[in-house]
Amino acid sequence: MNADFKVDIVRLMQHPIMKKPLGDLSESELCCAHDILRRLIDSSGDESFTLVDVLQISRLYYAWGELSYVMGEDPEKTIRHFRSSLRFLQKSGIDLSLAKWLELVSLRISEEL
Repeated sequence: MNADFKVDIVRLMQHPIMKKPLGDLSESELCCAHDILRRLIDSSGDESFTLVDVLQISRLYYAWGELSYVMGEDPEKTIRHFRSSLRFLQKSGIDLSLAKWLELVSLRISEEL
């Protein structure tokens, strides 16, 4: 973990985004959080991934998507952030397919019978 990554983690921990809803943040606070998240995501790609890393990257992309939406960023960029979050969830082994949904619902129904 490089020094800049650690500094950005501390900045995020101290940022108002950790304590307030996105709608309550000023434009400068939103922009600052956006930059911190982008740097954290960029830094996260430097190392080999563990399952925990993949889930953490998914969380970063999700937060970035929420922030982009609130800031009124280009909808295609916002969608890309959310899709990246989903892609990293799937990389972690979480199956988001309809087939998996059907399998789990079928199991629940068969248990109730």
